[in-house]
Amino acid sequence: MRVLLVDDEPLARERLRAMLADSSGEIDIVGEAENGRRAVPMIHTLKPDLVFLDIQMPGLNGFDVLDLLAPPRPHIIFVTAYDEYALRAFEVHALDYLTKPITQERLDTALRHFANHMALHDAGRGLDALRAERAATEPLKRLTLHTGRRLRIVDPAEVRYFEANEKVVFAHLRTGGKHIIDFTLQELESRLDPAGWMRIHRAYLINIDAIRELTPWFSGTYQLTLDDKTVLPVARRRAKDVKAMLRGV
Repeated sequence: MRVLLVDDEPLARERLRAMLADSSGEIDIVGEAENGRRAVPMIHTLKPDLVFLDIQMPGLNGFDVLDLLAPPRPHIIFVTAYDEYALRAFEVHALDYLTKPITQERLDTALRHFANHMALHDAGRGLDALRAERAATEPLKRLTLHTGRRLRIVDPAEVRYFEANEKVVFAHLRTGGKHIIDFTLQELESRLDPAGWMRIHRAYLINIDAIRELTPWFSGTYQLTLDDKTVLPVARRRAKDVKAMLRGV
C-alpha cells in the first residue's frame, strides 16, 4: 500500500514511520507533509492509497484537507492526541481513528481494517459520501486551483466568476488570471454560499459582489458587466432571478 504521513510534529511522523516499518505487509511511505497546505498538493501528485492524517494542525486542519481533495480520494486514518474528534471523524467516513500515543497492536489493527476494506469497496467511496454530506450542510470555504504544476489554495471571495468551457472549469481571480479548478459548476453552485454566488448561465457562476450593471441585450436576454469591465451573457431563464437579486442588493 502507498502511504502518506501528515503531521506537524516531526517526532510523531518519525515514530509512525518506524512503527509502519515494523508492521507486516508491503508498505511504501511515498511522502510526509508537515501541514495541511503541504498535504493537499502531495495527495494530488503522489496519489497514495492511505493517508495518516493529523487533525490539529496550523492553517488547514485535517477536516479542511478533506474538503480540498478532488476525486479519486485516498482512504483516511486520523491520528491525533485528542479523542474529542472521534465522533466527527467517523461521521465523515474516516477509515479509522488512532489516538496518540499509538501502540503497535492498534496500528496493526487499523492496517488490517484498511486491507479488508480495500477488498470490499472501491477506493475513495467513503470520501465521496463525505463530500455529498458536507455539501448539504457547509459552504465551501477554500478552493484549490491549478497553477501550472502547482496547486494554489484561495478563499472563494478571491474569485470574480467561474467559467465552464467544454469539460474544464476555470476560476477567474479578482487579481487577474484564470486557473483550472476540479469542481464542476453544478458542484460549485451547491457548495458555495448562495448569498454570495449566482448562476447566470450554463457556463457562468458569478460572485455577486463583482456585479456592476445589468443591461438589456436582445430577445429578452441581458448582459452583466462586472467590476473589471468583463461582460457576460445572462440566460433568458435566469434573467428574472438576476433582476430580483439586484433589486434586493
